[in-house]
Amino acid sequence: MYVVISGCGSVGYHLTKALLTAGHEVTVVDPNPHKAELLRAELGIEVVTGSGTSRKDLETAGTSRAQVFVSAADLDETNLVACQVAKHLFKVGRTMSVIRDPKNDSLFRVLGIDVAVNANHMLVYALEERFPGQPLMHLMQTRLDQVQLVCITVPEDAVAAGQSLAGLELPRGSLINLVIKATGPELPHEEMVLEAHDQVIAVVSIDEIPALYDILTGA
Repeated sequence: MYVVISGCGSVGYHLTKALLTAGHEVTVVDPNPHKAELLRAELGIEVVTGSGTSRKDLETAGTSRAQVFVSAADLDETNLVACQVAKHLFKVGRTMSVIRDPKNDSLFRVLGIDVAVNANHMLVYALEERFPGQPLMHLMQTRLDQVQLVCITVPEDAVAAGQSLAGLELPRGSLINLVIKATGPELPHEEMVLEAHDQVIAVVSIDEIPALYDILTGA
């Protein structure tokens, strides 16, 4: 697969290395000539010194033959324009972008960016999941930007402990897929009774994560 990455800060750099390791072909577009030279020397790849919003620079990078275009610049405005140029002028099938400001999530979706990853959300998730006793883990983003797979551990003092799944009023847009008990994983059913320390694996919309968390962990 051929991938063009616009912006090679920390995110772009590590993504480039990961894609190369996986056997993909990658070209990077970055305005910093010193950084471009270092990337060429270290990774042995083509680096275009220029802007991801420039039609000329994206042509030089061969964007018209890319299956995926990723913009990982520091500014949301730059990422949005770069993805728009790649999608509409170069007909790239899949555009992906990093978002710095959470308020721009909906704008990126409305304007047709295929995948928008909120860098701040990812940082918060990574930090909170490393706190001792943290009962919530974000396992993965699904193909739908606003739906995630999460794991919530039922605490000892939770009201949900001792209740059946049928007795829980789950939020709309949530679906329990698996419950991991002390004896092992079990498929959920209405008569199943939750116990303290059970791990509940669920697919849930981002907006409903707090509600599901409260239902399963509330004292």
